[in-house]
Amino acid sequence: MAHIPMSPATDISCGSVQAPATLDRTDLAVIHDSLFDGEALDGVYRGCEDGVRLLAVTNRRLMMVETTSCDDRRALTSVPYGRVTSVCYLQNSDACVAGSTTVGIKVMLTLYELGCKAEEQARELHDLIAWHLVCA
Repeated sequence: MAHIPMSPATDISCGSVQAPATLDRTDLAVIHDSLFDGEALDGVYRGCEDGVRLLAVTNRRLMMVETTSCDDRRALTSVPYGRVTSVCYLQNSDACVAGSTTVGIKVMLTLYELGCKAEEQARELHDLIAWHLVCA
């Protein structure tokens, strides 16, 4: 059964990536400053690889600090849930999907990937987005 966390994640560190703390604070500040009235953070997740560096899950949309769509430039991408077509676990073909630490988020024709630091974090993120897509 899916576990649906509904409180902001407090541990967004990623052991395999040493990003400057200043960048994290700046990215978090940009996300916080971009929230609309009545919008609340349900979770914040830090990516461990290129692509999505930081993902905020709110009660209305996904906000990503990412390099996927802007030719190696950083961007704050805001995606309403109505544009998200699916969420999935991504794993190499020779490994078990249940052990995946990478979550894929399909927005129309674009697949965004967020590499989590652990299976539990990937499951929490997957289930939270799936809950917003199916139940909210």
